[in-house]
Amino acid sequence: MSPLASYDEAVDHVVERVRGGQKTFCVALTPEKSQRAHRDDELKQIIQSAEIQICDGVGVAIAARVLHGRKVARVTGVELFTKLLIRAEAEDLAVFLLGASPESNAGACEEIGQMCPRLRIVGSQHGYFEDAATVVEAINASGADMLFVAMGSPRQEKWIARHRDKLAVPFRMGVGGSFDVLSGAATRAPRLFRRTGTEFLYRFVKEPKRWRRELYALAFCARVFRAKVFG
Repeated sequence: MSPLASYDEAVDHVVERVRGGQKTFCVALTPEKSQRAHRDDELKQIIQSAEIQICDGVGVAIAARVLHGRKVARVTGVELFTKLLIRAEAEDLAVFLLGASPESNAGACEEIGQMCPRLRIVGSQHGYFEDAATVVEAINASGADMLFVAMGSPRQEKWIARHRDKLAVPFRMGVGGSFDVLSGAATRAPRLFRRTGTEFLYRFVKEPKRWRRELYALAFCARVFRAKVFG
C-alpha cells in the first residue's frame, strides 16, 4: 500500500506523476475489494500492480495496524477524487469522466462545472457502451491528463487494467458511485458515519438489498482475525 500520509500528499504525488508523464493507476482499497481479490486472481494482480493504492476503508486501516503494527492514514476515493478535481482546475489539467448512467454522467459534469468553473472537462462518456475501442480512442483524442472511471468495483478496475496499455492518459482512477453522488442520484453517508468509517452501516440501512456485498466485509474481518490468531 502506498505510504500516503494525507490528502495533500496524495494530490501532490498524483500531480507530480502527471507532470512527469508517468502512467499511474490508483486503486482505492476497501475490505470488500480486498476480500474479492482474495478469491479473484485477476483483481489481486490488478491491485498489486497499481502504482498507487490508497486506504479507502477503515477496515483496511485496522487490518494494517492489527497485522503489521503499521498506522496507515485513510484516504478515501471520493474525497481524493474531489480534491484532484480542484487541483486539476488550479494546475490547468484536463479530465475525462467515464461511467455511470447517461443521466448521472451528465449531472456529474454539470455539478463539477459549477464547483470548478475553470476546470477543463475535455470529454465524458456514460458507462452503457458496447465498443470499448471507440471509447479508448475518444479518451486518447481528448488529450486528458486524468481519467476517472465510475463503473463500480471491480468492473472499473478491470476495465482500466485491460486497456491500460492503450490508454494515453497519464492518470487513471476508479471512483465507484461518485458520479451518482455528484449528480444527486445517490446520497453520501452523513459526516458522522464518514468520520467513523461506518458508511457501510448507513448504506446497509438505506439499501438493505446490499447485504450480500456487506458479507465481503464480514469475511474480510474474519480473515484478519484468523491471520492474527493463527498467523
